[in-house]
Amino acid sequence: MSAERPLLDGPPAGMSEGDRELLATARSVLDGHYRAGVHEVAAALRLADGRIVTGLHVEASAGRASVCAESAALSAAIVAGSPVLSVVGVLRRPTGTRHLIEPCGVCAELLGDHAPEARVWVAVGDAFEAVPVHQLLPFRRRRSARPAGA
Repeated sequence: MSAERPLLDGPPAGMSEGDRELLATARSVLDGHYRAGVHEVAAALRLADGRIVTGLHVEASAGRASVCAESAALSAAIVAGSPVLSVVGVLRRPTGTRHLIEPCGVCAELLGDHAPEARVWVAVGDAFEAVPVHQLLPFRRRRSARPAGA
């Protein structure tokens, strides 16, 4: 098994037609807006009503002010008012290689709060698979004052 993230050279084995559409959409967003060090990740989310919403990574000079593609797309999903069913994120390296990328810890927490049953594509060893969002952070804590799904 390689220590490097596996290359994305086409849709992964077992990826449904709907998730292939998400992959193509995320790649298209990234192709249209990629800037090294500024816009390196795009995400596409399938909503229960069939719509697709997207987000683009926006890097800031002050790291915490940066916005991840998954959280931007999740915000669009919440505004759209339809539950999230599936998540696909694509990373482009400055060398031009593309990779499926799982949400960072902050985005995994946000998705866990708002779309815990959605499936998200992740790298597993040298391959890819879809897992439920709630599996991304198996030991996550929830503030006791905040109800599940709120």
